[in-house]
Amino acid sequence: MTGCLSLPFITNYGLLELFLVAATSSVLPIPTEPTIALLLSENVSPLVILLVLIPASVLGASVGYLLGKYGIRRIIPFHNPEREKRVRDWFGKYGAALLIVSPWIPFAGDLVPIVAGIEEYNPTTFIIFMFVAKAIKGTAIVYFLSFFVQLVGLHF
Repeated sequence: MTGCLSLPFITNYGLLELFLVAATSSVLPIPTEPTIALLLSENVSPLVILLVLIPASVLGASVGYLLGKYGIRRIIPFHNPEREKRVRDWFGKYGAALLIVSPWIPFAGDLVPIVAGIEEYNPTTFIIFMFVAKAIKGTAIVYFLSFFVQLVGLHF
């Protein structure tokens, strides 16, 4: 192993790093792709990567949901009941579709779990749709990065 990123800390703790980055990136715009590419270049099984990535991403989105439900309302008081009702109605009608596409929306998609919490979206439905959304995105990212790493012959 040669290269600047082949430090034992990164390669030995890569899955832990992936878990922490994936959980954090569901609320903050932190990319998971570099960590996934590094793990794939170190021949970590794509299935193992997915088994870490998906639950961590759902956990992070759930933290965002809880922040919206219990934290943000205390920090930012909402005073426009008419607007709140419109947003709640809209989220009730289109929330599932928004949750499915939210992982693919840069920056704004990170706010969707928080909005779901603010709007008191059904927590069970939230978890189900976030799991599906994160599984779809995670599988696509791991698949395409795996192909790219093999194509380019990336080894850190």
